[in-house]
Amino acid sequence: MPTPAPTSLAVGTATPQDAVAAFEARGDLAPSFRWQDIWQDEHTRAFAVAGVQRLDVLNVLREALAPVVSQGQSLADFAKAVRPALQRAGYWGDVEVQDPATGQVRTTRFDEQRLRLIYDTNLRQSLAAGRWAAIERNKKRQPLVMYRTMRDERVRASHKPWNGVVLPVDHPWWNTHFPPCGWRCRCTAFALSQRDVDRYRADGWDVKTEPPPEQLVTYVNPATGEVVPVPRGIDPGFAYNPGKARDAALFDQLLHKALKASPLAGAVAVAQATVDHAAMVAQATQEFGQWVDTLLADRRLANGTIKFVGVIKPPAVRALSMRDAEPASAAIAVRDSDVLHALRDSKAGSGAGMPPEIYRRLPELLAQASALLLERGPKPALLYVVNLTRTDGRVAKLVLKLDETVRVSRTQGQVPLNVVRTATVIDPKALHDSTQYDLIWGSLE
Repeated sequence: MPTPAPTSLAVGTATPQDAVAAFEARGDLAPSFRWQDIWQDEHTRAFAVAGVQRLDVLNVLREALAPVVSQGQSLADFAKAVRPALQRAGYWGDVEVQDPATGQVRTTRFDEQRLRLIYDTNLRQSLAAGRWAAIERNKKRQPLVMYRTMRDERVRASHKPWNGVVLPVDHPWWNTHFPPCGWRCRCTAFALSQRDVDRYRADGWDVKTEPPPEQLVTYVNPATGEVVPVPRGIDPGFAYNPGKARDAALFDQLLHKALKASPLAGAVAVAQATVDHAAMVAQATQEFGQWVDTLLADRRLANGTIKFVGVIKPPAVRALSMRDAEPASAAIAVRDSDVLHALRDSKAGSGAGMPPEIYRRLPELLAQASALLLERGPKPALLYVVNLTRTDGRVAKLVLKLDETVRVSRTQGQVPLNVVRTATVIDPKALHDSTQYDLIWGSLE
């Protein structure tokens, strides 16, 4: 018999550790005036509730939701735990909140119905992230995913055509259509092998191996004024995969922790995490590439943002330590200004920059680094080397200059950090010049 399809969210039962990890990853508290202030995958990095701008109230809600995800507590348990605290904080009934940016005031209501929505949304999103983590781990054995509705009279008409859609784990449809696909959406998705699919067909299931035609509708985000396309049938703010976004968020959090840890401890922690979460670097690369594309589309968006993209590998950190040249941290980052500078040089044909299609892959490329060099000269620089196969079949070297003191934030001020200032594709033979380069770790072959 084929594996039975899940028929519920299993609310009130023990939840997978992956779901717990996804919830715990939302460690930051994000005040908001309206729900659109924290958009889509931003929810995988921070905990937010629409209309809650006080950190103490956000913390009350987050602490009350933690056992819901970790222990499967019921809605009644959640409401019983959180209602008195909200009442003491003055967050019960009609509450006036003010937009700090515009001064606009609106009234939001906290009651039993609102608690149900908070409970439902947070639990479903956490479980979805956990399901996707398991799907990614097992995709060699079960490389397909099926979308399944509850198949009753409450199923939305727009979701019915998606019932029985079976696509590979890596199909882009799952970037936007992994359930829940809206407020109170009860749909689910689960992994399958080809044998499972064949059995479902034999049992008379309607299996579709192509996604239904997609129609995009325009949505204007009132928080930013941004016009965004949303697939018809998906509520605005839900057109993302919580599990994929969680992988990218986890990678970002690990790199921030590596900045504060000892170089070797940070490098080892990230290296182990990339083994435990195989999709983490790929999702971080996809997100980084989108950020690069956004910068290229509108250079006015460059405002000093720093993105963490990787770490120096543990053996490279050890090699530096043996030379008394250990960096302040293993974390590697890139600034928006350096992205624009590198890609400008590439377009100008100076040879100093690299093509955008390569730059978009920085996290992935850093994970594949093969050597670390010390460039000799009055201002020695670390060069991280990655092998690249070019379209002409020849292998080139992508060389990343590292180590610089930069301002990370107002609170941390100037911090020593490995920054990708330049990234250059060069002839491999040039790196064998021992008068210019000293091989610290790895191989240039």
